[in-house]
Parts: sequence; structure tokens; C-alpha cells
Amino acid sequence: MADDIFLQCVSRAETTRDMATFSFRIAGGAPEFSTGSEASDDSHTFAFAPGQFLSLSVEIDGRPIQRCYSISSPPTRPGTLSITVKRVNGGYVSNWLHDNMVEGMMIAATGPLGRFTYTARPAEKYLFISAGSGITPVMSMLRSVTDSESPLDITFVHSARSVDDIPFQEELENLARSHTNVTLAFAATRMVADELPDWTGHRGRIDRAMLERVCPDLADPEVFLCGPGRFRSEVRTSLMAAGASLARIHEESFGFSLPAAEDATDNGVVVDFSRRARRVRVAPGTTILAAAAAAGVTLPSSCGVGLCGSCKVRKLSGDVVMNHQGGIRPREIDQGKILLCCSEPLSPVVIDY
Repeated sequence: MADDIFLQCVSRAETTRDMATFSFRIAGGAPEFSTGSEASDDSHTFAFAPGQFLSLSVEIDGRPIQRCYSISSPPTRPGTLSITVKRVNGGYVSNWLHDNMVEGMMIAATGPLGRFTYTARPAEKYLFISAGSGITPVMSMLRSVTDSESPLDITFVHSARSVDDIPFQEELENLARSHTNVTLAFAATRMVADELPDWTGHRGRIDRAMLERVCPDLADPEVFLCGPGRFRSEVRTSLMAAGASLARIHEESFGFSLPAAEDATDNGVVVDFSRRARRVRVAPGTTILAAAAAAGVTLPSSCGVGLCGSCKVRKLSGDVVMNHQGGIRPREIDQGKILLCCSEPLSPVVIDY
């Protein structure tokens, strides 16, 4: 169950040249849970599953704004929790945090939220794949596994622009060295052939060959995939081509964003809104709601993360990947309903709207 809480910043650390990790203590508002460790009289501990996120509320220019950020610290380290935030062009709250959040400041939050956690998918073998700031929930999961000395078989693959853009690189390499059940691989997408000749990681985008090299039997593990939409779409396609089941690929995507300008082409999957007699093309890695908004089709929506259910519609035909956060019930999915804000079409789709 999500709670309203107040967080007080206790530290800030630069993670990469454009990412920072903010650590907080729970200042109040949430119930206190027994953890077996002592806490100060005015602080609270906070129960969450590794991979879940918080909704932060900040006031900017006199108005409250909410954004979701994954918890990058594990629940195995009570007393504080951390988020790791990337500075991005046009990132209203993320840039505010980078420019303003310092030790001692307070911030309001709601959580924990989300269903992206390996604890909900018991297995002996997992494949974690991330890109950019998508590493944050995956770090929480990996840290939880290694802190508890779990024997789970973990393969961790992260994609970054360059070696300098890999978050937590030293920590990840130390974890892989000290835990024989952890296999680690990096991909540097913009590294040219003669750059850093001693680099042993993958050069270029993650593809099927690279995945099969680091995880030979891709049909076995439960896959947790987090990153930008196009990245997830490409990796999902590679996984399925190598024999992975779509039912075993679990994705995290939150935050509404319009498709990039280069996606505004005639390419993509066609989605028909039957009652409106409107048709939009949805580029790979783009949600139906985002593509519709870019095409000038106004649809009901609110949270943008698959939580509130306000964009729920009936799908008459076609297949989608839906990464929701609990805003739709299993029986509604069985009835053909989807949430537009977190659904990406795999084939031509007709919607009863």
C-alpha cells in the first residue's frame, strides 16, 4: 500500500557526469516497521520491494509538480533510501533536483508504487537489462540479491553511451567479482572501434548476438527490462527472436513523453480508433497515448504511468505490450481492456473509442 511520506535529504553523490544519487531518511508520515536495527527517535523505516518507485512532489514556480523515480537502494539497507536521477533536456523536476536538492532539504513523496520487482516472479535465474537511468530499479534488485547472499543466478546487462556514462560501474564490477552467481556485461553504444583498446565490453547497441553471448539460453530466465521506449522495443524483439517468451519479459516504463521527431514518419504500427474514425501510427517504443497526442487525438489520461486507470479502453483486435502499475485488473485484461498510457502495439490494433 502506498503511503504519503516526508523525506529529508542526508547526502548527494555524483554518479556520472549527468546523474546524481540523492539519499534520504524517512522524516515521518509512514508507519514504522521493525527492521532489527536502531533508528533515531524522529525517523521512520520504510518497507518496499526492490524495483519499486516513489512519486515525488515538489513546488516549482509556485505550483506543485509530481514525478516518479525508482528507488535505487535496496530494502536490505534500512534507515535511508536513495533515488538516482539523470539530468535531461527539458526535465522539469529532474533538473530542479540537480540544481536545488542539498543535505537537510525536505520533500514530499508517495510510495512505494510499482510492480517491477523480481520478488513477484520467483525463479532461479534472472536477466536484468537496462539503459541510461533505467539502471535504478535494477540496481535495487541486484543489491538486494547480493546483500542477502542469495544464490539466484543473475545476469546484468547495461547499455550506456560511453564508458564514462556507466553508473555504478566500480560497484557493479566489485559485485561481479565477489559473487560467482552474478554475470556482468556492458554495452557502449557510441564507442568507435579504436577507442579504449583495452575495453572488453560490447561496442554498439545491445543485439541478439550480444545477449546470447552473455546469457546463452535466453528462454530460461525471467527478464527485467528497463530503459527508453525504443531501447526496450529493440531488446524485446531480440529476446523474442532468440526464443524468450513475452510472458517472461517484464518491463518498466513510466512518464509520459511525446515521440521523438524522427519517429514522426510513415513507419510504425497502425492503431485505429473505431468510433472516432481516426488512425495513428505508433513508432517502436512509443505508447499509444503518446502517439495519439502527437497526432492531435485527445484521449482521457491522468497519471501517465498505468496507475490511475483513467485511460482504460477496450481493445477490439491486435496485440500490445502493457507495462501497467496496477491501474487495471486481471479480469479487465481478460476482457480485452488496456491502458493507453502504457501500451505499445505489437500488431495493428483496433480500439473501441
